Amino acid sequence: MANVRCLEKLFRLQKLLLPLHAQSCRLHRQLPLAAASLARGYAKDATEKSGGNGSLEDFRAREEQLERERDAAEEAAAKATKNETGQGAGGTQQESGEQSAKQAKVDAIRVQILDAALEHVPQHGWTRQSIVLGAEQCGYPSVVHGMFPEGGFALVSHFNGKCNAQLVQSLKQKTGSGQQEVENPLDFLVQAVRQRMEMIAPYKAQWPQAMSLIAQPQHASTALAQVLTLVDDICYYSGDRSVDFGWYTRRIGLATIMKMTELYLLQDTSAGHTQTWDFLKNRMDEAVQLQMALSQTEGMTHTFQRSFNSAFITARNILGLGFKRT
Repeated sequence: MANVRCLEKLFRLQKLLLPLHAQSCRLHRQLPLAAASLARGYAKDATEKSGGNGSLEDFRAREEQLERERDAAEEAAAKATKNETGQGAGGTQQESGEQSAKQAKVDAIRVQILDAALEHVPQHGWTRQSIVLGAEQCGYPSVVHGMFPEGGFALVSHFNGKCNAQLVQSLKQKTGSGQQEVENPLDFLVQAVRQRMEMIAPYKAQWPQAMSLIAQPQHASTALAQVLTLVDDICYYSGDRSVDFGWYTRRIGLATIMKMTELYLLQDTSAGHTQTWDFLKNRMDEAVQLQMALSQTEGMTHTFQRSFNSAFITARNILGLGFKRT
């Protein structure tokens, strides 16, 4: 019995040990596989590490290539912008040229209409109606008078500007563009003013209307600019190159005499306006005598100098006149 029990215990122990043995066998078989897998992992890591330098070089090469491409793109964009800017400037200049051409065409039409309108002034005065008739005479519709928002003053200003230009051209021819010396400056001034007043004579009956338009506040700046420019031109071609006190007194004095003669002309009924020309000569002589008297009185000269200087410079600056000849 004791032997039987020993055998039973032996069988139970064998049953218990058999699973453990089987597990042990499987563990022995798995250990080489795990070691091989681990070895392959280490080998892979080593391979990757050994090839890391090559990957870094490739990365650097790609970055450098991208940088070169970016630089090329920026350079191309800069060139395109420059070309567009050049084309834009060229387009602006072209537009400016076209605008100037259009304005010149409009100005030419204005001059044509106003020249034709002067023929109607004796019948219709310095009015918009004369401008309308001038436009129709040139073949333009009557509504073109909208080009002259100043109304009758546009016609007066055109006439004064045209007469002043004709007088200056005549003075240039007489003096060789100011290069020839004038023998008698006083007589030169008298003849210049007379020539300018004679241009008003054909419109003598209508000239009070023109003077009323000139006197209006909104037209004063244009009218004053025309007068100051004219008297400076006359003095210049008479040989006046002074830069002292006389520069102001002569020009202001001449402008005053011109306006006085203009008023006298409107009331003169003598043949050939001889009384007007005598009046002009007498006023010029008085102006010379006054200037001589002022030059002998130093204190009075300085007083007039300050007054004329301030008045003339202020008027010139307001009107934007520089009196510079090229």
